[in-house]
Amino acid sequence: MVQASTGDVCHCSTMVCTWPRTSVVRTSSVYTTIRRETILQLIETSLPEVTECSISIEEKCKRYGLKRLKIEDKSLFDDYVKKEEVNLCDYSFANNFIWKGSIELLWKLIHNNFCLFGVTSKGMCMMLPPIGKNNIQNTLHECFSLMREMNDSRGFESYINYVYEDFLSLFDKSSFRIVEGYPDYLYNTSDLIKLAGRKYEKKRNEINYFKRHYTVSFEKFYPRHIADALLMIDLWKKEKIQESNLSSHDEAHYQYSLIHEAEAAKCAIIFSEELGLRGAVITIDGRIEGITLGEPIASHTASVLIEKTNNKFCGMPQFIYQQFCSRDFSEIAYINAGEDWGIEGLRRAKMSYHPCILAKKFLIYEKP
Repeated sequence: MVQASTGDVCHCSTMVCTWPRTSVVRTSSVYTTIRRETILQLIETSLPEVTECSISIEEKCKRYGLKRLKIEDKSLFDDYVKKEEVNLCDYSFANNFIWKGSIELLWKLIHNNFCLFGVTSKGMCMMLPPIGKNNIQNTLHECFSLMREMNDSRGFESYINYVYEDFLSLFDKSSFRIVEGYPDYLYNTSDLIKLAGRKYEKKRNEINYFKRHYTVSFEKFYPRHIADALLMIDLWKKEKIQESNLSSHDEAHYQYSLIHEAEAAKCAIIFSEELGLRGAVITIDGRIEGITLGEPIASHTASVLIEKTNNKFCGMPQFIYQQFCSRDFSEIAYINAGEDWGIEGLRRAKMSYHPCILAKKFLIYEKP
């Protein structure tokens, strides 16, 4: 899912991103080209279709006993997920809930496993594998049966997203096709705080440039910051869309993706207290120019959920990332910065912080 970019590249220049419809992934050391449905690629641009979808979802919810994911469901979700101790960023209530404005999030307990589904006008998938370890084989078959009911008439292939590696040992895989997706990038927290040695020299230089050239205030995020932070996200979105007009990628798809990414960030800001998120803002001349939010996702791992900064302040992403890790997560061993979606610019940015772990993720499809 969408997460902090670990500083992107130096924001003095525009980073061009391509949003792939296909990508090359590996399964059993064999490379196969498949259609890669990310969260953003599931989102439709047609409002009438979304309205139609919402109507049908109401009917499907009643028929299959599905419930819409609400903020009140966080404690139940957390009760299930904390037993798994998964270090992937996707195993967080917040990292799913913030997309509720773009994707219908539905859940159901099946054989006492928490099953989370995502629905758009394209079709239904599972956002995560069943959470719990109760009768997984039958649970998977029931989940795919439910998804087929939603998807067959639309020609959409049902699948389960963001599957952690150990889950694959919980069921007989003969009826399923397993595809390796994009890994999460995990870092030693101490490395991100100290930025020691030649390999982090560029990061230190960018931070020093930022501190020399700007008078900044790094503050803990409080509810009183919400209004100004929402305004900052709108300005960030506007800047990114303007940048995209000068680039060569799929402009319409990219711009629509930016709109939904901004809405997810705003949802995280608005519900930050209820979601239990930690956060920080950077103000310059009394105005919020950067914001970041994150949370612990396992006993040894924290996730930086969002990081948005004003492009014109070179070195700000590196500064806010270091300071946030130092102040809020110094007691936690690892920081998870999410996946790169197969986007080369994001891959380079995440690799530039020298990950210590590339945590594998998989997709599960039913065999015909």
